[in-house]
Amino acid sequence: MGISENIKIVRERYGLTQQDLADIAGVTNKAVSAWETGHKEPRMGAIEKIANRFGIKKSNLIEDGGMQQTDSSFPGTIAAHFDGEEYTEEEMREILEYAKYIKSKRK
Repeated sequence: MGISENIKIVRERYGLTQQDLADIAGVTNKAVSAWETGHKEPRMGAIEKIANRFGIKKSNLIEDGGMQQTDSSFPGTIAAHFDGEEYTEEEMREILEYAKYIKSKRK
């Protein structure tokens, strides 16, 4: 599957909608849908924006199984949302738990 699978893993790992990921990549949500279904592939500029946002390598998005090479149980790359900040493992757990709480309140 390659890119399509990796894009979907990134989106689901960070609790993003297709629109959320589209905003990050600078494209439409229809483009993200086409990427995830394998009908189209993202341009390198979009791949770079996604990789930069989440602190992952472009190769993780491009290569077969690339996102499986990253630690999915504890996404330390959430710190990419907070430029210049570093968090302890305990702080990261708290951030992730709070994010889950906020998502549970969505209607």
